[in-house]
Amino acid sequence: MMNSEIPTILANGLPLCSQGPEADRRLSLDTSIPKLPSIRLPVKSPQVLSPTSKYHFKDLPEYVTAVNASDSATVASWVDSNDVLIVDIRPFNFYSNSRLRNAYNVCVPTTLLKRASYDLQQVFNSTSLPAQLKEKVIAHSTPMKVLIYDDSSCEDHVMFSMYQMVQKFLKYDCFDVAYLSGGLLLVDSLLVDASTALPLRSPVSPVTPNSAKASNAEFASSNHGMTSSDTSKDTLPLLSGFTLPSATASNQKFIMSMKKDLPKLDTNVKYNYNFHLPEKFAEKKDKLPKWLSFFAENCDEEDYSKKIVEKLSEKFNKIEQTEQVRLNMAISNFDENNKRSPHYHSCSPKSESVTPLAMCPCCDPIDYNIPKGIENGYKNRYKNIWPYEHSRVRLISSPSCAPKKSSDDYFNANYIDFDKLSLTKYIATQDPLEATYEDFWNTVWYNGVKGIVCLTIPLLLAPQTYYEGNQFYSKSNLNIEIGDPQQFNGYSMREITMKKKETTRKVFHFAYSEWPDFGTPDNLSSIFEMLNKKNEKVETLSGQRPPTSKVPKPWELLVHCSAGCGRTGCFITIDMALDCFLAEDRLNRYDPWGYDDLVYKSVQFQRQQRVSMVQNLDQFVFCYEAIMNYVVEHLL
Repeated sequence: MMNSEIPTILANGLPLCSQGPEADRRLSLDTSIPKLPSIRLPVKSPQVLSPTSKYHFKDLPEYVTAVNASDSATVASWVDSNDVLIVDIRPFNFYSNSRLRNAYNVCVPTTLLKRASYDLQQVFNSTSLPAQLKEKVIAHSTPMKVLIYDDSSCEDHVMFSMYQMVQKFLKYDCFDVAYLSGGLLLVDSLLVDASTALPLRSPVSPVTPNSAKASNAEFASSNHGMTSSDTSKDTLPLLSGFTLPSATASNQKFIMSMKKDLPKLDTNVKYNYNFHLPEKFAEKKDKLPKWLSFFAENCDEEDYSKKIVEKLSEKFNKIEQTEQVRLNMAISNFDENNKRSPHYHSCSPKSESVTPLAMCPCCDPIDYNIPKGIENGYKNRYKNIWPYEHSRVRLISSPSCAPKKSSDDYFNANYIDFDKLSLTKYIATQDPLEATYEDFWNTVWYNGVKGIVCLTIPLLLAPQTYYEGNQFYSKSNLNIEIGDPQQFNGYSMREITMKKKETTRKVFHFAYSEWPDFGTPDNLSSIFEMLNKKNEKVETLSGQRPPTSKVPKPWELLVHCSAGCGRTGCFITIDMALDCFLAEDRLNRYDPWGYDDLVYKSVQFQRQQRVSMVQNLDQFVFCYEAIMNYVVEHLL
């Protein structure tokens, strides 16, 4: 007979108690069969509904109009109206077979659709809808009726993709949103267009190094070279979910895979960014550093934001182009017999990547390689974010342990050290996986890290994070004691004590909780407050040195987000630039009040050390905005 007092399962190595008598009394049904001890299956995280589930997800708000798909007259009034945007969110193959008249296909992968940071602008910029229509939707300045449909969503049965797409529109007051209750399957066949002779067009493709000009030309011709019949209301709408089989070279596919999670920016459509200009900007704008002086130009004009974004977009595009060249070099160097390939190391003087504002990656003496990242994929949080070998952080063995084999020193992190801007030495890394917690803490220990900055947003029901409980690692003989959190404006701070044998080290941990993935924080003051607190606490550990001669100087700050690229790069850029402004010793540093663009140079340098640092245009613009606000509010 099984003893009910004995734990029946293990989860993460810890016993879980079986259900007691009180749990049994809560049952609404009584059975005649003997009760057996409860069995709970171990789970890593709470069970959630699959994004692809066909079962009910959530109720739509009451103010979202339900258009009865069986009511032909009502459906026809929506379909035939010139003031209605009809959005078909089904996969392209369904859309190509049948669709409502005048409907546009806007099918977005659920992995992107469910992200709060993936807004309506990014949804439509990832499609090939007519530029004029995209611009009208993205501007969200004029009232517009929107009818969204899939195959079968109804009032009692809303599909996941339907709910998420509706929410994208509801963030803006100008949209009168409706959905087709019952889906296309219940619509009268007279209202359905089942023709297959549709004009096909591929969605916006990412630019690759060898096809940048060609892609731009093709895109321009596809948008501006259309005949009137192409854009006429009488013609069939363009498809946005179909691409022909790719003939792209394998190295370019590799680069595209590393960039595939980035929202794509359609430069033919207005890009809106809500600048947070400081209150006293107007009276202090003439005192801005020379490299920020363009913010003061024509700031009273109606298209001020557009001109600022165009200027910053041009800079960011150059950064992207130079990184694509570096990645090509890394791919060519993957084969050790083909290092320093002349094909990828020869620069044309007319190359768009080589400008007075852009570093020349082809002239770069660095051998860009990423083979370790490929070989140790199980240690990576994401399959397309790998560290360059030349700057990769290597795990260090304890002197009492057997030396690590070359295959054992892998850790997805890179050193970032740019003394022309800041004397602070950084480590940029991914949010550690549970399997790499020990590697993470060993990296902190042996590199003399004094501060850890975590930029991931904690999930309410997520498993315990690496900084929420004491830990001991017998293999490394390393004990981690996590102090109680102190709560501040937008972030928390913990004091961590690390012990190995007779040696004790202190580390301060800062967890910022208001920075969305792929996005930017709304509260600049909380960023500045955390930076000041970080500087204050790290300074108290100035006498703490790395415990090994293999690391002569401490790498004071370890910064991570989820992938260790976007938000991590933003934080390091802002920290570097402000350090340059506040430094007392300016020897061999850029003049922060001169013409050297500190943000551009910081991001370009960081991307020489780790891929995708400052991951998108939003984050790039935010770096300028944050630094300009700090300068105006604190230095002028």
